Amino acid sequence: LSLTAMAQQVEEAQQWSTAVKDAAAVIQSKEAQLQLVTDYCRHTQRAKTTMERQTAQLDAVKCPDQSSSKEAEQLSSLQRSMEESRTVLGELLVTYTKLCPHLSQSERATAQNKQRNLQEKWRGLERAVERTLHHT
Repeated sequence: LSLTAMAQQVEEAQQWSTAVKDAAAVIQSKEAQLQLVTDYCRHTQRAKTTMERQTAQLDAVKCPDQSSSKEAEQLSSLQRSMEESRTVLGELLVTYTKLCPHLSQSERATAQNKQRNLQEKWRGLERAVERTLHHT
């Protein structure tokens, strides 16, 4: 039994312990990043789906068979629904903000462009609803 050999084994075990802790921290960090990406994709899809549904509702309201009062009522309802659904964009923005520090420069630029395009389409739809409402 060598004291030097035992001391060396203890030191090696401590190094392995440190390596295991570091690896566990990396895994935990990557799992958190994966959750952010998953949330971002889910919020993006939710925003797109909501906007598609509201676009379809606007197209349905424009049906020429309806009275203008019925059309105005449906447009007002759609406008309220859009205002209430705006939280979807807020959730997406919060997730995007949390995700950004983990993205590369090009990934950040791509995500920012997608975010901007989605917001512009949303505002365009809001304006279309307003215009249609004012023309009824």
